[in-house]
Amino acid sequence: MTKKIDPRVKLLFVICISSLGLAFTKFSMLLAVFFIGLLISHVLKADLFMLLKRIKIMLYLFVVLVVIQSIFVRSGDSLVNLGGITILTSEGLSRGFAYLMRVLIILISGAIIATCDMRRLIQGLIQMKLPYDFAFMTSIGVKFLPLLMEELKDTLTAIQLRGIDIGKLQLKERIEIISYIFTPVFVGALSKAKKLSLSVECRGFRAFDNRTSILTLKFSPFDYLAITLTFILTATLIITNQYFI
Repeated sequence: MTKKIDPRVKLLFVICISSLGLAFTKFSMLLAVFFIGLLISHVLKADLFMLLKRIKIMLYLFVVLVVIQSIFVRSGDSLVNLGGITILTSEGLSRGFAYLMRVLIILISGAIIATCDMRRLIQGLIQMKLPYDFAFMTSIGVKFLPLLMEELKDTLTAIQLRGIDIGKLQLKERIEIISYIFTPVFVGALSKAKKLSLSVECRGFRAFDNRTSILTLKFSPFDYLAITLTFILTATLIITNQYFI
């Protein structure tokens, strides 16, 4: 069923979910958007295992953000005090959870986009009257991010094989190691980008103004049903957030 869904419908899912996640400020509404996005990604058979791994990384960032906001945002009830300094407040906890939900919603949106076939995604963007150049760059950007992650993993693995435990290093040494990590990652990314540009030019990219395609996307009755339900659900969430909560 995932392959039958038009990529333009998936783009609509992502636009609605991410827009609501950025617009809503109430934690209850953000939680509702998160679970709806999680349900959609499950139906589309997205890679939820990779999403769970990213959530684990985000938990450390969440703790840091809660502490920072509790220290600098004085509103809310004090929950934890240390030496007369407020470490945790109810407002800081609320804002930290809201930030975490927004980040998770963005990650879910990325997981939904990742279920699209790149060729169909490009054709969908073209049929949405987006110039082919921009559609092609969008698809390349989606493909390029996993390559950067692989480069980063390979660099970290190489450092660990040399017997360096980043977690046990001092702050100054960690900063130096991070500089050593990102230098080969960026160099590798630039090298791949250069090879990609040469490959694209050799294949005659932009040789003609008008580009034709044998692939034409058409909405199925299921696509129309999904679009209708998406608009209804989005409107319901907006009205609920505005008048009932």
